[in-house]
Amino acid sequence: MTTRYHAVAVEEQVAWAQRVLDTHITSSATGWCLQCGSFGPCRQRETAAVVFSRALWLPRRTPGATRPESVGARTAGVGLWR
Repeated sequence: MTTRYHAVAVEEQVAWAQRVLDTHITSSATGWCLQCGSFGPCRQRETAAVVFSRALWLPRRTPGATRPESVGARTAGVGLWR
């Protein structure tokens, strides 16, 4: 039974960490956290990354979350072979 409780606790921590990673995004253009405004990866984001590392899980990725178009990045495959 303790294994089951441990698994539930890990799933809850990973769910929390995913919510943090989804909201505390470091902008490609400025390097600032879009949620709390601190420079670079903020403390909450670093804590969430540690949770994923210890759980041996990978976070879900949200394409375009860092707003790469603001630094002139283009979508892969668009306009390359025209």
